Formats: sequence, C-alpha cells, structure tokens
Amino acid sequence: MKNNKNFKILIIAGSDSCGGAGIQADIKTATAHNTYSSTIITALTAQNTKKVEKIINVKKDFLIKQLDTVIKDIEFDAIKVGMLSSNQIINVVIDYFKKDLKHIPLILDPVMVATSGDILLEKKAISSLKNLSSYAYLITPNIDEAEILGDAKIKDLNDMYIVAKKIKSLGCKNILIKGGHLKNSKNKIFNLLLDEKNNYHLFTNKKIKTSNIHGTGCSLSSAISCNIAKGMNILSAIKKANRYIYNSIKNSIQIGSGSLVLQHWK
Repeated sequence: MKNNKNFKILIIAGSDSCGGAGIQADIKTATAHNTYSSTIITALTAQNTKKVEKIINVKKDFLIKQLDTVIKDIEFDAIKVGMLSSNQIINVVIDYFKKDLKHIPLILDPVMVATSGDILLEKKAISSLKNLSSYAYLITPNIDEAEILGDAKIKDLNDMYIVAKKIKSLGCKNILIKGGHLKNSKNKIFNLLLDEKNNYHLFTNKKIKTSNIHGTGCSLSSAISCNIAKGMNILSAIKKANRYIYNSIKNSIQIGSGSLVLQHWK
C-alpha cells in the first residue's frame, strides 16, 4: 500500500443524467473509497432509469482540451476509462496513452450496452476498443461485452475461461469477466480473473434477488481503480471492490420507475 494520503484517479467516461451509472457513479464510488477523482467527459446522455433517449458525443477538440488541461496539472495514481462511444473518441484516448499515460495503470470498462439494452458504442469502433485494450492493466467486460471482444459465445463458466484467454491475447495484462448476466442453476454470480501470469481466479457471490440494477459495472471498475491507486495488488483490489459492490447491491434503492440504482455510500 502507498503511504500517500491523497490518492487520485482520472475518470474518462460518459455522463449519465439520472446519476446511476457513468461518470456520476464513478465519482460516488471514488468518494466512498476516500479517493479524489478528476473527470474527462466523453459523451452526454439523456437517460433515466428506464432508457437512454439521446447521446451527444463531445467534439474531438474539446475532448483533447480536457485531457491536456487536466494531465499537465495533476499526477494520477490510476485511470479508469468507461464509455467511449465513437471511433474518434477512442483513438484520441489511445494517442494519449501512447504519448503521456503509459506509466499509469489503466482500468478499462469496455462499455457497449446499457442496462436498458440501449447501444452505447458504434459498431465500427469495436476494433479501436480492442486496440485500446492492449494498453490496459485491467479490462472488465461483462458477459455481453466479453462475447464481442472475444468473438465467441459464453453459455457457461467453462466458456468464460476460454473467452478470457482470447481477450487477454489482445494485449491487456489482466482480464476480469463480470458474470452477473450469466444464467446458472447455482444461484451464484461468477467473476473470473485471468491475471498477468496467466493464472485464473474465480470470485463467487450469492446472487441477490432483485430487479435490474443500473451502474454495477461502472462502479465495480471504479472501485477496483481506487484500490489499484492505493497500491493494492490485483487480487486484493478486486476482492475489496467485489465486497463493496455486493453491499451496494444489497442496499440498492428505487429512484425512478425503472432499474434500481446502487447505494454507493453504504
């Protein structure tokens, strides 16, 4: 663990106007972990707990201006990347990692589809997202995203092992497949880590019976980012983040008429 008391993460992601996911959930998670968060907005969304009504991507020049302005002033301990909705936006982020950010651990949550089912990434941008994965210390796809990145279906836990290996071949150091969307008869959630030494680690939670919950993936990746920023190793960072998300799901709240949202502060 680092002795520095002012842990700082940079969040590069889209805005969720209802506050349950996206950069708003990332900030809440960082605050709950006593970590300072700076933000780069990649897209604005008009959404609520039921659906995404509209997405407006930030213009390239302004995205670059955000990155330039923040990076030249603040030294970060970790970087969490979430929603990058266009090919152009992803390529801007890639350029920065090539040039200025290689020394900082990148935790990439490859956001493609919202809980509501709305598409959040252009299809033509998938190859660029795979390219960005090669710079990641950790990539955290859910089942649907892992199927796209690994170009294979995941029907059971065994498939998760196979696809994790395929995704790791993109160049990322560690891959965590979030198994919350995987149906199984054991009423459990399996999250599978393939680490940089090619060892597998399985994290198991009892499935909590509840409605759809908005923002779990964003928040898990942000919690891991905070723990990495504090100097934790990958296993400790994921275990602690997993406990945090489990408790946040147990205390989830209804703020609208659609999906529940996490209670980040408990």
